[in-house]
Amino acid sequence: MGELIHLLNEYGYIVLFLSLMLELIIIPIPNEALLSYVGVLAFQGKMNLILSILAAGLGGIIGASISYWIGHILGVPFFKKYGRYIHMGPEKMEKMERWYTKYGKVLLIFSYIIPGIRHIASIISGVIKLPFRSFAVFSYIGVFLWTGTLIFLGYSLGPKWDQYEGEIKKWLVLASIAIGFIVLTYIVIKTNRQSIKESFFLLTQVTFKHFRSYLKVKFLILIILVLFAALFTLMVGMIQDFISNEFVHFNTIVRTIVFSLFNSNWKVVMLKIYALSSIKVLGVFTLLTIFIILFNRKNIWLELIFFAVTLIGTFLFSEGIQWLFQFLFSNKHISSNFPDQSAMFLVSVFGFFLIMLLRHHRYYKLITVLLASFIFILALYGISAIYINHSEPSDIIAGYVFGGAWVSGMFLALEMFRFLSILKRSLIKEDN
Repeated sequence: MGELIHLLNEYGYIVLFLSLMLELIIIPIPNEALLSYVGVLAFQGKMNLILSILAAGLGGIIGASISYWIGHILGVPFFKKYGRYIHMGPEKMEKMERWYTKYGKVLLIFSYIIPGIRHIASIISGVIKLPFRSFAVFSYIGVFLWTGTLIFLGYSLGPKWDQYEGEIKKWLVLASIAIGFIVLTYIVIKTNRQSIKESFFLLTQVTFKHFRSYLKVKFLILIILVLFAALFTLMVGMIQDFISNEFVHFNTIVRTIVFSLFNSNWKVVMLKIYALSSIKVLGVFTLLTIFIILFNRKNIWLELIFFAVTLIGTFLFSEGIQWLFQFLFSNKHISSNFPDQSAMFLVSVFGFFLIMLLRHHRYYKLITVLLASFIFILALYGISAIYINHSEPSDIIAGYVFGGAWVSGMFLALEMFRFLSILKRSLIKEDN
């Protein structure tokens, strides 16, 4: 990188042009830092801002165009045979081909912002024979969006670039995640557009024409929606308090109370309670949940799929949010276990088990006892985690809240799917 900066200082726009062109012909060059440094040079008056953006953009679009025609000429057979040597094997090519065939124009605009993706975006566009005119319009916009943004950031911050470079990288990662989420949402909506229209029509019809029908189901969905909204609001509030580091006094007070009430004589009992989050115990309740689903013989596959998604999602959600907090606030003294993953799994596994048990039975006294027992178990586990593992009380509570929001959200989606299937069957009967 030092040699590249030296060449940039010597030859300016030519080096900028060539480095962008070469990067988009699959030559790894750290152009994020280079483009930002160009912005700083423009601020200092050593380079012109407009000419810098033009040089970088033109280099990028020429490199992207060359990559496009390389992919277009070599075609699918070449990359299926030799692609694995440049990390573009048959499976990756087929997957990217499917995406770019359907959503290539949308993906092209944003693909140049994301390292690793921009290097192959142009080649894949050529391989799948995306019309060059469409490729040119959307990829060139993406190239200028990428290069112009980084140069302008360097220019805006000027000599303070070194001071804020780390923070800017964090926000760029967040922006990439947000863009990825928006694109994924767009793809899901576009792919299931007809199904979404039909579902919306059914819900509208049953709301206005059959208001008194399925009253119990509607009431159940309303309760779950309120619970999800409450937990989600609480989750957002806890994130704000966590970022503001407002849990210090709370954690100190709770730890003091726990260790004053439970001395060393409680260790054996606490170990047994803490074992509730072990793989063995969670595994047993996972099997029991599956058994309940199979035993009731109603929407078996739907419930099994949602249960699997709930468990996998709990892991990804907890890992992802912990990584995100550590990435964004690595310079602060914050807990690395917020929200507590074991607490989240406890709520997810026990919560889904309880939901399935209650969903298929109408014993209201049993429901009351089970709910009270569930809350009591969570309280005991929280105490044991503080006692045995010295966990932060705020991390445990956050694990419960985050896990509760996730499970209630999944159960809400499950009931909506179930409700829509009931509506479809009822309409079919009416038509017959």
